[in-house]
Amino acid sequence: MLGENIPHWYYKVQTIPCQQMPRLSLGSVAGDGSVRLDNMVAQSLGIQTTDPQLLRQISAINRRLRHDQAAFHKTAPSSEQLQGRVVIVVDDLVEAGDTMREAIMHLRHCFDARRIIVAAPVCLADLRKQLQRHVEGVVDIVSPLYVGAVSQWYAGGANVLPCERQVLALMFSRANNRFDNA
Repeated sequence: MLGENIPHWYYKVQTIPCQQMPRLSLGSVAGDGSVRLDNMVAQSLGIQTTDPQLLRQISAINRRLRHDQAAFHKTAPSSEQLQGRVVIVVDDLVEAGDTMREAIMHLRHCFDARRIIVAAPVCLADLRKQLQRHVEGVVDIVSPLYVGAVSQWYAGGANVLPCERQVLALMFSRANNRFDNA
């Protein structure tokens, strides 16, 4: 139902890790080849945005993303396709939130989305609060204080209870109506 009525795209965003501190993001690259660099972070570390090593790193990330994009047989959305729209960013699990934050910043910087909604079955409770400051909504089923191993949430496959299916169906039907009228 969702695929028939609402345009959707596979749009992967990957962080550009800092070589000296891999958990620190210098920005992000997306499946359409767009790049968002955080000049303030780069300058504070003495990294020039024209540094050949950084440009090679971005190029390598871009090649991987284009490969992934092609594997899903989906083209990345253009800025015209997302401009002025409500964008729902879906992830299977939001644990540390680094990639989700980059995806949000990338969509804000490179596209003119009217509203951004984050949807994930599992999202850490404190991270959920942080994300709510940057998007118009966060939708999840479980907001634990601690995620632990990702496998505990999907051990033996994602067994969705009938009541959870009803909640998801209701959530998406309400979302469809709300976003159509937004």
